[in-house]
Amino acid sequence: MDDAPPPTDHVLRPHHIVLLSIIMLAYKDLEIKKLPAPFALHLHRVLLNEIAEVAHPKPHQDLIKEIASAPRADSDDCREFMQGIRTVHSDISSAEKMSNFLENVPSLFMEKSTEMRRSLFGYFCRRCYVSYAKLSFSGLTKLRLDYQAWCAGDSQAGYEAVQKDQLNSDLLIHKTQTDKKTWAKPDAYEAWEKGKAVGDENLAAENLRRFFEQHFHENNDSGVRQHALLNLVQMHYTRGEYVAARKVKEPLLSEAITVARTSNDRLTLQHCISMLHRLPPTKPGERSFLNEVQPDLHPLEILYDIKKLLDEQNNQPLTVAFAKIFQALGLYDHWLDVQLALFVEDQQWAQHAVQSVVWREAGCEKLATVEENIVIAFTDSGSEDSNRITVLLNRSYKKARQGNYQGSLSMLLDPDVWRGLTLHDYGSWAHQLWHILALRATRRGQTRLYREFLLPRRPLGSYNEKEYLFNTQSAEMSPIRESLHSVLQIRQTDQAQTAVEHLLRGLWDSEFLCRLNHYRTGIILLADIGLEFGISKRSKRILEEIMPQIIGGEDLEQRAVAAFTLARCIISAGGSSASALREALPYLLMAESDLEALEIYRSLKDVQYTLSVVYSNLELEAERDESAKRHASTELRERELEGVVVDEELKNIFELIALIGAALADR
Repeated sequence: MDDAPPPTDHVLRPHHIVLLSIIMLAYKDLEIKKLPAPFALHLHRVLLNEIAEVAHPKPHQDLIKEIASAPRADSDDCREFMQGIRTVHSDISSAEKMSNFLENVPSLFMEKSTEMRRSLFGYFCRRCYVSYAKLSFSGLTKLRLDYQAWCAGDSQAGYEAVQKDQLNSDLLIHKTQTDKKTWAKPDAYEAWEKGKAVGDENLAAENLRRFFEQHFHENNDSGVRQHALLNLVQMHYTRGEYVAARKVKEPLLSEAITVARTSNDRLTLQHCISMLHRLPPTKPGERSFLNEVQPDLHPLEILYDIKKLLDEQNNQPLTVAFAKIFQALGLYDHWLDVQLALFVEDQQWAQHAVQSVVWREAGCEKLATVEENIVIAFTDSGSEDSNRITVLLNRSYKKARQGNYQGSLSMLLDPDVWRGLTLHDYGSWAHQLWHILALRATRRGQTRLYREFLLPRRPLGSYNEKEYLFNTQSAEMSPIRESLHSVLQIRQTDQAQTAVEHLLRGLWDSEFLCRLNHYRTGIILLADIGLEFGISKRSKRILEEIMPQIIGGEDLEQRAVAAFTLARCIISAGGSSASALREALPYLLMAESDLEALEIYRSLKDVQYTLSVVYSNLELEAERDESAKRHASTELRERELEGVVVDEELKNIFELIALIGAALADR
């Protein structure tokens, strides 16, 4: 757009009259100096908030109550002032009295004092007086009637849209150039944002079209049509409707690119191209496109490229993802310092949220926790900040993986987490809660509860049954996880020789791609298969090399399996001697403690049975009997849980999830 948009026209509304009356009572006879300082400070803050008009005006009663809530409001001068602003509207009972009141407004700003003329209150009073001077008698009468109705409690009186019809409109006696044309208003965009938030696609798209079809300037082409097209594609993309985004991609997004180029709108053009790169590929095996660093490229687009790099199908090691993080940091500084972009506080924590994910993929849990702590510490609780929500979802699932199911559930069900969720993030939040419940049920061996209660209530979202069960017909997971899952499933049938190829492929991929957590799991499985082939000493040695990385307890399930496998290797390599049995005892006790915390009862029984055998061979009868009792108790607990089909706690959780969803949609 070559010319700057014209100034917004000013229309006198009922709340302007109330603010003028308060200012007049406070300043005309300098009554403000008689009021206590805390009360006067509070009054100034309320008036400034209302004059700024950054939000909808407060209803009359709410405005009076807010002023009355000031400190020292019980003093005599304050009570007299409050009585005056409560009853001033009753004095304006006719159009003549309304006119007399507004005629006195110049006394508030026509002082010789330079400071008074330059004050915000003075500008506000001058603007209201100029708007009054343009009113006809019909307009003044309508303003007085609307004012009385608004003070009586009708919050909509006097706030209807003004139709600038030059033939029929008789509200103004003096019309400026601005009063003759209807310029763009933000109301349609507000309705678009509301429709997008509640998921009403028709309402959103219609109001988006209405907003960008408004009169922005005098040129023939508004120059903003590309924004409407881009916003529409972004709405589908944000809601995960990639098919719909692809359908509109060709006729709309490509048109937005063409229009942005024609208008020389480089920033919007870059946003459109970035959106094209964000849409997932349609052909199988096709790799996603990575953005090149450019001046107009938004830093968050570089961070999104890291999501593509984390896809194991792209065969890119994590070192490339860390390089992209450094690029995003440099581009963010350039974006603010050179491009002079508006600073958005939420965006500076995005790279910490991404780093927490990358460090966790690399198997460095403590570094991931540090990055998560940074995001949680510097973002507001109860907000819709996607960085904070992502970090909390990841942390809650990590807690569940460590066996702290109650802690992870209570974390997500805290009102500070869900009260600011958008509907899109609400779906991710509910889906994560379901994953935690499914993880606990399958670990406990509650197959009936999982299939008959949890599966029918699964929210929409990514899901692969192989993450929880064997012998399923689900789609393939990522290459490393698919290889490790195949090894575990083959081990269920004692066919170790056929699992070697899958295991070696998983080890190669995990080492090359720097997925060290998967690599450690692969090494544990390699040692377990080595026991089947009778190379227990070699298995013991490779496990001892990685135990310092595992022993810290960053993944209890991995540590439990590693400790149990190492104990078996020690016993086998030592020929079941007494010294070997004693050496294996601490690892067996560690595995028992971890599996008990995780509530994986099937594996816990195996460890407890092995413990009782070791104690028996060491002739420790008391410890053997105690271990046997624990084994019997575990078996009884497993049988009790197997028969559970409906859990009252789970029913309450799902009812709460539904109530929260309804409340969020009703905002």
